[in-house]
Amino acid sequence: MALKENFSSDEWENLIGLPYAISMTIMVAAPNVMGVWGETKATMQEPAKLAAKSGSALVGLLLAEMQPRLQELMKKQQAALKQNQAGYRANTIEACRRAAAALSKVPPEEALAYKNWVLGIGLKVAEAAKEHGVAVSDPEKVVIAEISSALGITSS
Repeated sequence: MALKENFSSDEWENLIGLPYAISMTIMVAAPNVMGVWGETKATMQEPAKLAAKSGSALVGLLLAEMQPRLQELMKKQQAALKQNQAGYRANTIEACRRAAAALSKVPPEEALAYKNWVLGIGLKVAEAAKEHGVAVSDPEKVVIAEISSALGITSS
């Protein structure tokens, strides 16, 4: 696919893994034992739901490669979290910055669609379980703002 050819293999893998890194980062920002199932379910289901709404060729192409690798990609993020709990969030924010830089290689509408897609996944994960009676907790809001900034967009 022409869009994929714009990226190095490392950039492509970052774009594929970022939805799960963002999801995991939001999940650990405000851990909720009771809500872990809802957040995990959102992590697995929302990429496809939101991709369909995006209308983006790039997002569709990435999703097609992500879906058969779902378990592998989630396990990779879990391992990264276990290996470096203290630095996991910073690593995810840096991955967002790298994704934003790589996305400069595609048309602006495709880049924005991807950024909105991964941020939307993060928001859905945050909303999947209430913490302290609120849909999106303050720690989750902080992480979402950091992700938005790193991607170069503002959250709604």
